[in-house]
Amino acid sequence: MSTMKNISEAEREAIISQAKSAVNDEPIDWFDQLYGMADRDSAIIPWARMYPNPIMMDWVEKNCHIGKALIIGCGLGDDAIGLENLGFSVTAFDISKHCIDWCKERFPKSNVNWLVGDILNPEQEWIGNFDLVVEIHILQAIPDGGIRERAAEQMPKLLNHNGQLLCIGRLDNGEQTIQPPPWPLQEDWLKRSFDMLTLTTFTEFVNQDSPNVTRYYAAWRKQV
Repeated sequence: MSTMKNISEAEREAIISQAKSAVNDEPIDWFDQLYGMADRDSAIIPWARMYPNPIMMDWVEKNCHIGKALIIGCGLGDDAIGLENLGFSVTAFDISKHCIDWCKERFPKSNVNWLVGDILNPEQEWIGNFDLVVEIHILQAIPDGGIRERAAEQMPKLLNHNGQLLCIGRLDNGEQTIQPPPWPLQEDWLKRSFDMLTLTTFTEFVNQDSPNVTRYYAAWRKQV
């Protein structure tokens, strides 16, 4: 199995364009096409780092009690495994069956509950059930015009009393120069989308491997 290589923005755009063209530019279905095209080569997946997101891990260790966690759009599963290693009971879903099958193959001894699912239509048993909900690079991969808004609307519903939502992604600073997706998100849009929750942090940062890309992590708490 390959590990992630540093691909250029041009290579990233070409990979995503190829996947999207195969499904007639459906706004979400191209994810499954891309995971199928990869044929278990993680280097083909532009966002696959093959280790838990370090921003997520640091924030969770400092701010969360161990409980039930949900990973939205789990990708190749490393974030779910990271939370499981911290002691969480983890449910991780992705819209791509290819992706979920890959996760099960990578982590056959894990107790993570790997599921094919859709944030636009979450399972009824998820509603109000989680101490922690994690969204990394998912909202930015969904176009606006209603679908992204519908996805964001579902996320607070998944939290139990005092549950926390953590979002990580690209921040729109008006200097987007690549062909989307992703669509960097505006701070105002994020804050409006989750204004029924209490914002506890909103922090900008950059990664060393992409210093020209402004990113954010933000967290909210459900207080009833």
